[in-house]
Amino acid sequence: MSITNYIALRYLKSNRENRFFSWITILSVSGLAIGVAALIVVLSVINGFEHELRKRFLHANAHIMAYRYPAGMSNPEKWADVIYKDFPKQVKGVSPFIHYETMAKNSSILRAVLVRGIAPKEREKVQSLEGLIRPFSALDVLQKEMDDRKAGKPKPEIPGIIVGSGLKRILGVEVGDKLKLITPTENRYSETKTFKIVGEYDSGLKHYDNRLVAMSLAAAKDFFGMGDLVTGLEIGLHDADQSGTIAERMDSKYNLSFREWQTYNRPLFEAMERERLVISLIVAMVVVVAGFNILTTIFVSVSQKQKDISILKSIGANNSQILKIFISQGVAIGCLGSVIGAVLALAISKFLETYQFIELPDPYFLQSLPVDYNYLTYVGVCLAAITICIVASLYPAVIASRVTPTEGFRGTGQAL
Repeated sequence: MSITNYIALRYLKSNRENRFFSWITILSVSGLAIGVAALIVVLSVINGFEHELRKRFLHANAHIMAYRYPAGMSNPEKWADVIYKDFPKQVKGVSPFIHYETMAKNSSILRAVLVRGIAPKEREKVQSLEGLIRPFSALDVLQKEMDDRKAGKPKPEIPGIIVGSGLKRILGVEVGDKLKLITPTENRYSETKTFKIVGEYDSGLKHYDNRLVAMSLAAAKDFFGMGDLVTGLEIGLHDADQSGTIAERMDSKYNLSFREWQTYNRPLFEAMERERLVISLIVAMVVVVAGFNILTTIFVSVSQKQKDISILKSIGANNSQILKIFISQGVAIGCLGSVIGAVLALAISKFLETYQFIELPDPYFLQSLPVDYNYLTYVGVCLAAITICIVASLYPAVIASRVTPTEGFRGTGQAL
């Protein structure tokens, strides 16, 4: 350790004559640590929220949707073959779907639902539903209905459906129960059809889980009277980030409408970007305030150590060495406060992740706060805090370096 660093650390400690400076050092380090911890936790939660939403949206949605609205799409198999042929390297799966809204009824409870007719085998190529469906074998029930229809077997008397986890709680039903869906017709008193719940859909996204009802494509065609038509095609890509470019190419090539996954909730992600910036700036003010505390701490150090500075200069210390002593104080406070703050942020993040006692309201999609442990966030915030400390120490360090060998002996500062 160099002599300047040794003296800098020695100045941060108290002596028998002056305990005040030790306390102000502790408060400066504590303020910086709290600011660093708050900023890291806020950024970790916001980043975790965005990453979790992105992952779940990608898990629950196709990367691109091709459709004809409101007429519907005929010959979906031919369209799928054309897309596979034209985009062999980009497309990994194409699956027909039916998308319709109706009402579900259980006893006296009536609820608006979103019905999605799917072809499970093809849908797995687009985007795997594993982890979203409980039990996963429920998809086999829907696929069997599709296979039986192709084989010319009779329609099941009670088709199977998969119900969103939130919708299941709202309607008060369980897997194995029967549920009635209202057939959408122009009649005033619409008919109902009974389905059997064979599984539960749980994506963790409330606006899906509270509304979704999935059934086989064959059952959906019968229920909505669509004949051979489907709503459109779900298209899965090998690289989800290319969805915008590929959707534009498809839109110019085919006589269909296309929508890629990034447009589903673009206002949400744009709002999150703005919120990240605003909240980060507000919380960063805590670190800036801590920087002013550090400036005050070093000013106090300079005022108390003027006699020491004069002694050091009289025995040969130059201005740059004096400057380095007090800048080293800022670096020491910055490093110590940043390390403590990072450890505190990690502990708070682990606590939030483990206990999840904060339940988010419906507009936030997710049920609890997710946390993203990105080391770049920790390193970036710590480096920014240390930089603020260095900047805060520059001015008092310059003042200290200008103290003359005789000037300090006229003050009342404490000696080494």
